[in-house]
Amino acid sequence: MSRPFLSPSRCAPETLVSPLARALADADPAQVEDLSLQGIVELRGDVDSLSPGDGEELVRLTPRRAFLFTEEDPADVTARVRASGVLAFDATGGYAGLAIASEHVMRRLTDLDLGQIPTAGPFAQVTAIFRQRGDGAFLVYVPQELGHYVAEAVVDALAGLEGRA
Repeated sequence: MSRPFLSPSRCAPETLVSPLARALADADPAQVEDLSLQGIVELRGDVDSLSPGDGEELVRLTPRRAFLFTEEDPADVTARVRASGVLAFDATGGYAGLAIASEHVMRRLTDLDLGQIPTAGPFAQVTAIFRQRGDGAFLVYVPQELGHYVAEAVVDALAGLEGRA
């Protein structure tokens, strides 16, 4: 059964607020960008049977669990994936996302091998999902309830790096 009321894409636009809005209010958008309202679909089952469409990236965590990042309406993508027999949930509201331009910030907040992205692992002492954008920016997704803390850690790391210049 579909629950469109759980999808941020189905909410009235004036009701949507990013969990990172306050933490990133004074941040330089060229250094850190809020991705929290972009589509994320959590997948369980035979994820190898799926072929991501245009504007989608599949990040496998295990052979039977993955996340599909999409530029399309995640509620529609969820319905499409379910029709193929894979369990899918619109997880957009469950994650806070950041695009981080600085590799130095990444190295301060994670010990992961950045060459192994996409992956999942520790970031600012919480578990995160990592992707990388074509422009080189690192995309980091954490549970929504930890987003404000992680955004503050990123802003603090940026400030520390600017202070040493």
